[in-house]
Amino acid sequence: MGRTCLERAWRTVRRHGQKCQNLKCRQTVALIGSALIQFSVGTVTSLGNQVTYLVSYTRERGAVEPDLRYSDINILVFFAVLITGFASIPMGIVVQKIGGWQSAAVGSLIYTFSFVIAYIALEVDFYIYYITAVLIAFGVTLATIGALTEAIKWVPRWEGMVNGINYGAFASAPAIVNPLATWIINPNNVSPTHTPYADKTEKYFIDAKVLDNVPSAFVWAIIGLSAVQIVGIAFLARYPCQPEDAEVQDQNEETASIITDTTNQSNARRRRQQNEPKHELEVETALSLPIFWKVYFLFAFSLAPVLTALTIFKIYGQSFISDDFFLAKVGGSLGVAKGLGAFVWGVIADFLYLEGLILVMTIVITIATVLVYFSSFYGKVLYVFAFVTLFLAGGGIFTLYPVVLVRYFGRNNFAMLYGIGLTTIAVAAAIMAVVTIGYGVIYRGWLIFWFILAFFASFSVWIAMYLHVLDYRQVNSDVRTIDQSSELTPTERGVAAVEREQAG
Repeated sequence: MGRTCLERAWRTVRRHGQKCQNLKCRQTVALIGSALIQFSVGTVTSLGNQVTYLVSYTRERGAVEPDLRYSDINILVFFAVLITGFASIPMGIVVQKIGGWQSAAVGSLIYTFSFVIAYIALEVDFYIYYITAVLIAFGVTLATIGALTEAIKWVPRWEGMVNGINYGAFASAPAIVNPLATWIINPNNVSPTHTPYADKTEKYFIDAKVLDNVPSAFVWAIIGLSAVQIVGIAFLARYPCQPEDAEVQDQNEETASIITDTTNQSNARRRRQQNEPKHELEVETALSLPIFWKVYFLFAFSLAPVLTALTIFKIYGQSFISDDFFLAKVGGSLGVAKGLGAFVWGVIADFLYLEGLILVMTIVITIATVLVYFSSFYGKVLYVFAFVTLFLAGGGIFTLYPVVLVRYFGRNNFAMLYGIGLTTIAVAAAIMAVVTIGYGVIYRGWLIFWFILAFFASFSVWIAMYLHVLDYRQVNSDVRTIDQSSELTPTERGVAAVEREQAG
């Protein structure tokens, strides 16, 4: 019966999607579809709000683990993030082989199934969550890379806007999920009161009504995710024209505007030159360039404080704020800030100086990380301001990173390069583990915690300053170095020849 209902829903949505014959309409529908997929898997970022309920329930009910602490769940989060980082490489290869929307469909199915396993873990054994973590890692990575790759094909030369819409949808998921989950689990705004440890820094829920509502939240999550993903995949699937048609029409419309309007001619040429990839490099060539790894670690170091704040903001807030509804609303506002930041960074990246934007982003992330610590002395206002600022800036990480990869290294192998680039998540997770587990609250206090994160973020500022000075000219220099010191593939020889011609 359930399968029949799903098939009927799929056919209905697919039939309405097929009525959109115009290419512009299909581009819009494809963007909506990719955004829905990103939103559905972006619900994973609401973990920071749900972790207090999950740990409290596991301590008291179901798979009773009375000694479970928040630090234990942080180890699980670190494991999940680490697997996500390493899964991005094989998932990038999968997307390159089977296609964008097909990968998004498979990834969405894996992600939703992980909630079924999580429900079982809730009642059976906490360590089953590690299976859930693996499924989430592969599902999220495959769905995000697949949906983004397909969307970029549909809307060429506007990578910033496309990335902004996609990651904005991904990042804004907590804005809806956090308040909704809190309303389902804790409708009476009960605060955690149980402090079983001497340091009094960890508070747990013991209210029976709150704990009773935790399992039902998983059921509602499975239903909601399935509905959103069916619509998203139906909209993203290729019909009635291929994404490659968008490239041809984009060029035709630009040519027509050039003929009819000299102002448009100048603007079109400027946009085309700015947004066009500087090279079309093979994966092996791109990985051999120092500039690739400089960009890689720039985003890894800037991601570390944002990723850590995503999972720790509520635990940190509960140390000096006794209002669970307020903290849930903050979690929602952080999703909005991250989504809005992603969209704004993406849009302006299509018009302004990319390297300058990256420098501003890294500086703001570093300053906001420091302000987060001082919020414990100045109360709710600074707490909200610091975290919102951190996530507004942090929203640019996953938006600007794909833009850099396309502009520096080309569109042809974007899926594989982006898959490799997403291993920055593993680097950021390692930093998060060192700070949270090795130098965390229990052992060193919040001062060391936040300032170590700010220290790593400052490295990203230094690398951004380097990029700001050298720009993509470093890519040209690196390609010429390869030309002089190694045997070249045909693609590499072609790139080197173009560079020599431009230099001459």
